[in-house]
Amino acid sequence: MQRFFLALHATTPAALTMAVFVHLWGPAGLPSLAQRPVWAVWVLVGAWLLMSVAAAWALRALALWRVALCGAGAMLAVAGTVGLVLGSAQALGMGASLVAVGLACAGVAAFIGPQRVQAHRRKPARHTAVATSGTAAHPIAPRPRWHPRGWPRCGVPAHLPFWLSGLLALESFRLAHIVATEPARSSGMLGLLLAFFVALPAATLRHWAPRATALLWALAALAYGGLAAKAGLAQWAVVSVLCALAAGAPLLLRVRRALRWRRAGHGARHAPAPAPDHRPPEAA
Repeated sequence: MQRFFLALHATTPAALTMAVFVHLWGPAGLPSLAQRPVWAVWVLVGAWLLMSVAAAWALRALALWRVALCGAGAMLAVAGTVGLVLGSAQALGMGASLVAVGLACAGVAAFIGPQRVQAHRRKPARHTAVATSGTAAHPIAPRPRWHPRGWPRCGVPAHLPFWLSGLLALESFRLAHIVATEPARSSGMLGLLLAFFVALPAATLRHWAPRATALLWALAALAYGGLAAKAGLAQWAVVSVLCALAAGAPLLLRVRRALRWRRAGHGARHAPAPAPDHRPPEAA
């Protein structure tokens, strides 16, 4: 799931370029992009998602990071150059800042290495020692865990935050562009912003900054709770509860691990060993 979100960022320049070409050089008789029916927008969104799935399947994480950073830098440089050519307001300062940020993205993409990309997290095997008389303890590997068929990668708990952020984005898009009536439309727009700028960073930064992730999920829970109180929609209340559970999940996991550690006897204090007796033995 993480590679799919990286692929979404990596294929965004291609999707925007395709939308611009269809808008400027569309087939004869096709109206402009703003006047076209809804199915045309869904075709563009579907093509973007298919490109993202293909990129996530074909490319590795390092390549996705490099393509996403280079694509973002190129689009920023193009936006700054177009503003300078068209003579927009504050074109010089805005163009220089956009080009500088684009060059920074390209530099990060050039110097990024495999050690900077998060590898697949493998849980360390827990070995249990079996003591035998007169011999050293031999580790015994635990039994492999059972996974349902078809869900070995998608149904693991590590992917649940990404599924939650994706469901938030889909529900917000449905309320904003399919229902498209107040108060669902305005709350859906705000829900999209929260999903992409609060929930998605919270899901992505889970391994690097767990405290910041908990704060972001708590912020999302409060924001969606406010949307539920303002719009009166039950789905926002459910979303607020899910975000609150995502914020408290790391703390619950820590408490559970601590309880398991104590039950295994690792937390019990061992009695200190008696000090050696240095006195000489008494003569017979």
